[in-house]
Amino acid sequence: MRWMFGPYTDMFFGCGGLYAFLLLCIYGLPAGLKAYVPLGLLPIAVLVTSVPHYGATLLRVYARKEDREKYRSLSVWASLAILGWFVLGVYDVLLGSYLVTLYLTWSPWHYTGQNYGLAVMFLGRRGIVIAPSTKRLLYLSFILSYAMAFLGIHGATGSQIYDDTSTYTLIRLGVPDFSYKLLLVVLGVAYVYMTAVSLSRISRGNKLVDLMPVLGLIALQSSWFCIPLVANAGLIDGWNPNGQLLVYSTLWMAIVHAIQYLWVTNYFARKASPNQPHYEQWGRSLLAGGAIWGIPAFAFAPDLLGVHSYDVGLALLVASAVNVHHFVLDGAIWKLRDGRIARILLRNVGEQAGSALESSIPSGFSRVVFALVAIAGLAYVVIETVATVETKFAIPKYSSPPDYTRLHTAANRLRWIGRDNPELRFKLGIGALRTNQYGNAKRELERSLALGLNHAKAWVALGMVAERQQQWQEAIHAYDEALNLNAQSIPALTASAKIFQRTGELDRAIQRVSRALQIYPKDKRLRSWLEKLNNS
Repeated sequence: MRWMFGPYTDMFFGCGGLYAFLLLCIYGLPAGLKAYVPLGLLPIAVLVTSVPHYGATLLRVYARKEDREKYRSLSVWASLAILGWFVLGVYDVLLGSYLVTLYLTWSPWHYTGQNYGLAVMFLGRRGIVIAPSTKRLLYLSFILSYAMAFLGIHGATGSQIYDDTSTYTLIRLGVPDFSYKLLLVVLGVAYVYMTAVSLSRISRGNKLVDLMPVLGLIALQSSWFCIPLVANAGLIDGWNPNGQLLVYSTLWMAIVHAIQYLWVTNYFARKASPNQPHYEQWGRSLLAGGAIWGIPAFAFAPDLLGVHSYDVGLALLVASAVNVHHFVLDGAIWKLRDGRIARILLRNVGEQAGSALESSIPSGFSRVVFALVAIAGLAYVVIETVATVETKFAIPKYSSPPDYTRLHTAANRLRWIGRDNPELRFKLGIGALRTNQYGNAKRELERSLALGLNHAKAWVALGMVAERQQQWQEAIHAYDEALNLNAQSIPALTASAKIFQRTGELDRAIQRVSRALQIYPKDKRLRSWLEKLNNS
């Protein structure tokens, strides 16, 4: 009754032990955990943990008829609203950016709510009754830790949770640096005080061993949000962890959160459906989670309904929609005051075998829907596996030295599964340019731009293709586009200046060389070139 699976299992998977172990490995191993489990392997870890954790919520809401009816306003209308927002965001970057901002801002609150809920659950399972005022103080402690995370997200510089190479933008409030540090100190002091007072009250008359889950969850919450923010802010002299390791540990944080979620939902499923094997619950969750991730990612790829490639915007937008949907549903279905939830999670009372999850799935049309979801989920597993192998292993392996035949195979495979990669297309374009295959070079470079590679280097390469074919106007257009993206692009300035000089447009050539000389005023070759142009 006091524990769910046992003290060691619960403390490790549910109350922070796993993350503490990972932090020791990340910062304590001689080469660091990253040397043994590189970033390239994390998508596989996400596939087997985070994806099922989304699916577990979907099964909790949609698998049983009574649950579908109970949560109809969320399972139908809220879901349709989020889907509509996602579709509009595909074609409108601003709307998509607001969805991304909502996701990134809400995410730490979702993590916070889960940790607080588990703390209250363990107190309830131990029969520890706390006064409402004490419970509010404990809740305020968790709220303050989220407030620190919120500040980190919306500060003027922001925290390292967002890849700004995406099409979509995190719309920060932009708290000024001085105010940011002052607020961080105030919130940090308030957090420590509220945590200490609430724990002091809870500990009265109770054994330390009874408080271990709560202490573990508070430590987990602090290691996720409070400690990294203080370290990043440089408030403690000599303590500023490597930024890349902070990003790496943040990715593990999401995985640990998912494992924590699966730990409690697996317990719930065991009690609610005693006849269902553990692996079957995980398999169902994996397929359901894979479907909700895979269908929009594939349907809105650039070759079908979308406009942004997976790597430069679509992935982030899909993640935002899926997570916001998850947050909405999850916030409603795990209320401890719910009778069925309280019976299972607080009082350890199971249900009769006849109420098993699989027996509640209706027949007819709904069975067809469940079968299609399973197929879509299985397809996502295959797609994610192929994408990980190609992008994290094959492409790096065959890029140095470049094996363009194998890279072209990788590019085609990624395109077939809706993951066409703009950077890879750029590499193929450069390779074709070097071997004077101008038609292939132009096709690959234009593809990279169409996929969202919004970088001057692609336009410069496309200009070089046109220039070698003596298509001067196309070359100038490409170099102008490069300069629109990067006004200090020396290759674009000098290449276009040479074309203007060749075609007799000396004024424009002088203008481009002058701009280049302003960037590199000590460059003797540019200065000599400009003098020759002026004397012409």
